[in-house]
Amino acid sequence: MVGLWWALGSVAVFSVLFGARQIREGAETGRVAAVRDEGLAAGEYTLTDYKVFLPFDRPKSSPERAESPLLLRLTNRGIQHWDGDTLRWSHPWAGLRLVFEDEVLLVHHEGRPVARFWVFIPFGTPDEILLAADRLQRHRPRR
Repeated sequence: MVGLWWALGSVAVFSVLFGARQIREGAETGRVAAVRDEGLAAGEYTLTDYKVFLPFDRPKSSPERAESPLLLRLTNRGIQHWDGDTLRWSHPWAGLRLVFEDEVLLVHHEGRPVARFWVFIPFGTPDEILLAADRLQRHRPRR
């Protein structure tokens, strides 16, 4: 009988500790998302976010499970690069040029290279980024 109580007690303690960790991670994820949303200008909205990796940090397998604090956000006005809750850079669509070399996205702004990323695209191809960029460059929103 005592063994049963010890087993139930261990399961309860494990459940509380695991649950507290999940709650803390969820709260942190929500905080980071809120900070990123505050980085949007008035009238700007997010089209999509991509999990990105530096080319030499590309996951060897299961990129959907790999953790990366880096995020490439495409908005109706441009591209933002986030590292966790820190905005590293933001460029408007005017002057941007995106090119894929092999599986690496090269971002150029006004003829200068800005970044190189391996982009995780779960249900699409790199062409979707290039097509979206082309369309948004031609049809920039009025200010």
